[in-house]
Amino acid sequence: MADTGNQAGEAHRYLLARSSLGDYLDFVESYSLNTEDANRKIHADAWKAADLHMRKLREVEQNRADAELRSDLPHNLLPLVGRVEADTHFRRAFDETTWEIAMVDLDGVVASQKLVSAEHVARLQRKLSPLLGDDDLFRFCLPFERQPPVFRASRIDSGEYAFVSESNDLRFQEAVLLRPDQIVGYDSVGPIAGVLALVVGFGSNYLNVIRANGRYVLGNGHHRACALIQSGYRRVPCVIQTITHPAGFKVHMPKAIQRNGDFYLSDPRPPVVADYFDPKLSRDLMVGMTAKEVRLLRTVGRHRVPVPHRIVPEALRPRAPRIPVERTELIQPVLRVLLRAGP
Repeated sequence: MADTGNQAGEAHRYLLARSSLGDYLDFVESYSLNTEDANRKIHADAWKAADLHMRKLREVEQNRADAELRSDLPHNLLPLVGRVEADTHFRRAFDETTWEIAMVDLDGVVASQKLVSAEHVARLQRKLSPLLGDDDLFRFCLPFERQPPVFRASRIDSGEYAFVSESNDLRFQEAVLLRPDQIVGYDSVGPIAGVLALVVGFGSNYLNVIRANGRYVLGNGHHRACALIQSGYRRVPCVIQTITHPAGFKVHMPKAIQRNGDFYLSDPRPPVVADYFDPKLSRDLMVGMTAKEVRLLRTVGRHRVPVPHRIVPEALRPRAPRIPVERTELIQPVLRVLLRAGP
């Protein structure tokens, strides 16, 4: 990788086979700090060479992503599965799908993320060693005991709030209505009707793949998967989600696969995790350092609305007057006469 002398950037690897030529050139123009990257022809030639190489791989590696990658978890790791299942973050993240924890061979796992930080992969590699024990490897892949990334939160305007982190995993999680008894350590100015919580945080951070159409797609943990492969670990503990219904496909699949499912799930040779380290399929870029920001805007509306009908207990409802039988017999003939007479 060329030394640009710019300390504001970080080395990344761009997966050329993952993007179109136009998307790649636009990314380089917008984000790369390499001085030689102003020459679009160099990058266009690199992308075309990668595309040609992928065409060859479609002939010689047609089954690279179609092999069975799953194997059973070693018995000595089964007690740790219970620790993962007890994690509330895990249950919330995976309770909507069929899942299991098993060993997965990363060599054939489909990759859809176009960019990984080479420096972050190196940082993760330093946590690994060739003699890492099974328990430590399990905790590296499925960290049920972890600290959240560093973040900052502040109010930046009367109705605007910002959360900032260097972790790209920062996200808006959900909006949820809470009862007053669910709030601790807050003194309100009056009785609370309810609390609307706008939750900002991070993902569950479990290495997971999604099984669909006979293939395994990397869902979360691209940097860890790259660090594992670079350190010589191919078969690792992983959460496997199985999707069989189209509705689940739209909810749980990475956005890139939702947009172009045929390319990743039907193409003879889609991009796989190992391609990040193939110089014929990836390119080194110096990308400017950025932080992830999530902003929340508060809007309060006050309106007058009609009062809904009150629900009155049955015991208090006014009762219709009872008509004696003899009066009913007199009314019915009169009604029949009126109906026959018409207007």
